[in-house]
Amino acid sequence: MLKNAEDLFNEIKQMKSFKRYDLSNIHNDYNKLKKSFKKNIGREPFVYDLIEPALKTVNKSIRKSVKSILFEKGYNWFMSMGQYFLYNLYNWTQNFEIFNQSSSNKIDFLEKWWKKFIQYENQRETPILNLPEKILLELTNNCNLRCIMCGIGENGYDPSRNLPLNLLKKLCNEVLSEVSLIRLNGLGESTIIPNFLEYLNLISELPAQLEIVTNLTVQNRAIWNKLLDYQTNFLISCDSSNPIKFESIRIGSKFEVFKKNLNYIGRSVSDPLQAQIIFTLMEQNIEDLLGVIKLAADNGLGGIIVNVVKMNPDKYCWIDNNYENIMQIFIKAYDVAKEKGLYLKLPDHLGKRQIDQKISNKSCNDFCEFPWKEVYIRYNGDLTVCNMLNPYIYGNFKNSPFESIWNGLNATMFRNFVNTEFRHYYCQDCYYLI
Repeated sequence: MLKNAEDLFNEIKQMKSFKRYDLSNIHNDYNKLKKSFKKNIGREPFVYDLIEPALKTVNKSIRKSVKSILFEKGYNWFMSMGQYFLYNLYNWTQNFEIFNQSSSNKIDFLEKWWKKFIQYENQRETPILNLPEKILLELTNNCNLRCIMCGIGENGYDPSRNLPLNLLKKLCNEVLSEVSLIRLNGLGESTIIPNFLEYLNLISELPAQLEIVTNLTVQNRAIWNKLLDYQTNFLISCDSSNPIKFESIRIGSKFEVFKKNLNYIGRSVSDPLQAQIIFTLMEQNIEDLLGVIKLAADNGLGGIIVNVVKMNPDKYCWIDNNYENIMQIFIKAYDVAKEKGLYLKLPDHLGKRQIDQKISNKSCNDFCEFPWKEVYIRYNGDLTVCNMLNPYIYGNFKNSPFESIWNGLNATMFRNFVNTEFRHYYCQDCYYLI
């Protein structure tokens, strides 16, 4: 497609395709490339002139095939698929900078990446996957809290960061009616949307089991009653049973409100396992797991799922520094949970160290099957990889049908690499428990 890259980028900005992402590195690299290109060639680059850096290390035959395929692509392909393809490739190559991998690994990755791209484009018929079993649905990118491991609430409340009702209706008609489980999940608290019950009424008409990940701090009994009426599974975020610690991690929360809601949900569910706590392990709350187990037992909940806070690789030294202490707490937590009849899910590793399988649950760290089974749909219509908020984008439901994205180029490319030595940087040390 012979279109000025700057004009196309401005068009993408107006669409706000990547509003949720930090594009500062991409902008810096693009400006450098544009300046160099104009100096050497004497004109503004077209959009596909920008792929040269990602092709310069591959052999000539691959380079020729890739260019031939891309030069035949038109505007519609670029807007529905190509813009995400280039964004994903750029981010994936950050793997090698973030983890200080050798340049030969990057060269090898790009060679295999472009081979897979050619293979996808040249196949006569695209294999069709079944629809996902599970949809993770982000109703909002707003939150009433400013948790230290997230901070979404610091952005204030903006209605434009809610999933539009008409988009939810389209999703209901096209895909949500076909899945077995819908989880209200994401970077935001679903229950703070002023018309949350309208969303809930639409979803409740579907045959799928409903789940919600919630901070459980909203003081609106009608919401909790309606969720209970629909036999919703509750995954409740709680990182300490100590009121002061709880409120220092989940800034803006009131522990007494949380505890009152927790007790109400625990007394009201038909099965204890219908309500479980998600405990996010971090340096600030290593000693708090046992207290959270007791809190769950005292309030009638059935289980605790232990996640580990997501951080940049250079900040994971706190795990090594506290490994022995964490393991002692995990072993004791396993015994206490068993004694109290609670289902405790511990990760099978901490950083690079494995945890005894007798007390832990298998994670996706070694092998991940979820890209074939689930998809995470963000408030703006982006289809992304999984529950762990990987920034890789398959496409956007606003400008393409669900099935074409689910079976499309970007989803296929991710599946080709997720369980290889070149897995996406965000998948490194994954704590998504099976």
